[in-house]
Amino acid sequence: MNENLISVLERADNEDLKTLCDIITLGKNGTPRISDSLTRTSVYKHNYPRNMSALIPNMVRELGLYGSNSVVNFFKGEGSDYSTILRKVAKRLKVSFRSTQSDEVIEGYMLQKLFDDMSERLTDEELRTMAREFGVKPLRYSRQAIVAAMQVAIRRGGIYGLTWSMNVANVVARQAIGRGVATFASGTVLSRSLSILTGPIGWALTAAWTAYDIAGPAYRVIVPAVIHIAYLRQKNQLLALPMYADLDDEDEDESSSDE
Repeated sequence: MNENLISVLERADNEDLKTLCDIITLGKNGTPRISDSLTRTSVYKHNYPRNMSALIPNMVRELGLYGSNSVVNFFKGEGSDYSTILRKVAKRLKVSFRSTQSDEVIEGYMLQKLFDDMSERLTDEELRTMAREFGVKPLRYSRQAIVAAMQVAIRRGGIYGLTWSMNVANVVARQAIGRGVATFASGTVLSRSLSILTGPIGWALTAAWTAYDIAGPAYRVIVPAVIHIAYLRQKNQLLALPMYADLDDEDEDESSSDE
């Protein structure tokens, strides 16, 4: 049931997998979560942080446990599959979708919804700054034109969609574990005005992952994890295009915290 997710993670690089693993297992202070079961395993101790691909099945299982419906399921080791978790997160973020749609489509709707929510909280000047940094050039620089141009670019995916998803993933990772994603140099850009994004994206997500329900999914884990996975899928898709076939993550070792 998690084959789709595993195929995404198998194509991800080590640093991106490490970030996902940290989101799942660690709190913002860098210590394991109280309910964490992965960091105590021998496979984790032998492979973290240099050989993260060996931990993919374990990460998927751990994420499934956090996405399960009750504490009982967690301690019984019965977790949810990724498709179920994604739909829970999408509903929590008030994303409009049909349950029969693919994971990829729902992830795209989620990223679009985050932009829509964020854009409502930005000033006209902040929107213009963001449009310039993203390389989106609307026909005219009215607020409506900028929002519309950004919406179209994000919806189309490609380099603009990846740029947006990377910025969202970066902000979310900072909030979840205290550091951002590894930079990706091939035409994408981590916004140098991260303060523009941090507040509005944070507001959009805070209610989604801080609501506490002892019998429900751990949204503090699954919301940032799903957003990171959505970013990884878009990154995989871009690298699969012939025009990007020879590109590699030459700046992978640079943390986005340097931005």
